[in-house]
Amino acid sequence: MLKNLVKNGRRVAIIYGLRTPFIKSGTLFKNLSSLDLGKIATVELINRTEIDPEEIDEVIFGTVIPTVKTPNLAREIALGSGVPTSTPAYTVTRACASANQAITNAAESILSGSCDIVVAGGVESISDFPALFSKRFRASLYDSYKGKNLIQKIKPFLALRFRDLTPDVPAIAELSTGLTMGESAEKMAKENHITREEQDALAYRSHKLAFEATEHGRLGEEIIHTFIPPDFSTVVASDNGIRQETSIESLSKLTPVFDKKYGTITAGNSSPLTDGASVLLLMAEEKAKALGYEPLGYIRSYAYAALSPEDQLLMGPAYSTPLALDRAGLTMRDIDLIEMHEAFAAQVLSNIQALSSRRFAEEKLGRSEPVGEVDMEKFNVMGGSIAIGHPFGATGGRVTITILNELKRRSGNFGLVSVCAAGAIGVSMVLERE
Repeated sequence: MLKNLVKNGRRVAIIYGLRTPFIKSGTLFKNLSSLDLGKIATVELINRTEIDPEEIDEVIFGTVIPTVKTPNLAREIALGSGVPTSTPAYTVTRACASANQAITNAAESILSGSCDIVVAGGVESISDFPALFSKRFRASLYDSYKGKNLIQKIKPFLALRFRDLTPDVPAIAELSTGLTMGESAEKMAKENHITREEQDALAYRSHKLAFEATEHGRLGEEIIHTFIPPDFSTVVASDNGIRQETSIESLSKLTPVFDKKYGTITAGNSSPLTDGASVLLLMAEEKAKALGYEPLGYIRSYAYAALSPEDQLLMGPAYSTPLALDRAGLTMRDIDLIEMHEAFAAQVLSNIQALSSRRFAEEKLGRSEPVGEVDMEKFNVMGGSIAIGHPFGATGGRVTITILNELKRRSGNFGLVSVCAAGAIGVSMVLERE
């Protein structure tokens, strides 16, 4: 990775970004697919920026839960959004860092000189998750399809039992360990001595700040007013997971989800399952200037890191952040704002703890000094995923858009975003305004 992410005299500019509201799965967006949400976001991006679709060199989208109907989701989004059929598009996945992967792929395409303008984002419709049939039922369907008469087509189904008809719903669990993310977060809370009170306090803070940012219109600047089909009489203009009425007292009464007896992870201090899309317009700096665009900011550096899923699954940001800072030539003290994805309060607090820990630095990172203290006055100042929601494939775009807009409002220069992901992966990105 080149220092300051400059190659051939090029810098990667982020011109603009926006997103749909992030909506709790099974509610307002329950009849919208990932394709629908991606097209809504991309059409609005093109309209607001007034970019000529003919100028777009590539479209990249990240998603986590694919469907067989749209194996290359990005291509379908591009075709459905007025992007020319001659423009290539492809889909990426890196679990919850999928939008980050789309953004960094776009950056690399621009740095290499193969593209000048790229649309990149992420999308997820957990409401529209794929449910699979059992292997026995699928085998019967295949054998029936090969049958040459009615008897041969019916016969494969006669040996099926009722349990063979039960849908096989994908679980959000690690294949290597069998643990869900919530169970892994519970493990992290215990090993890092993160208390229930600390987790609930962070969750309360997330809702409080997100509600204030919504009320003051700051979050609304990045959100598309989305009309709900089929009659389009309902318009959604804000995230519906933010709870104004939340209090420490109400959060403390919630029952642990993953360890009923000794656990501390609850629905209240975890991010909810969510539907939504985010999308950004990226350009080579010289192309942006030639077209008269004023960038929101630039990508200064980024880094991906991984650890063993047997260890602490969601600690990736503690490993990727020092790499991204080193590549940017900065320290934590130089950072004006921080956006860290809140999968669980326990995960956030564990990563914050690790970044300031000399022991973690020495034993896990091979460094003599801690990465740095996280100033909570700079941290997730608009709330985080616990309140706003977490559409798996879209969150990385959301945190990038949010921090750039807030840096502009505060006249800050350097922003740090980080996302943890399944598979024990972390990504961090340093953004700069100047």
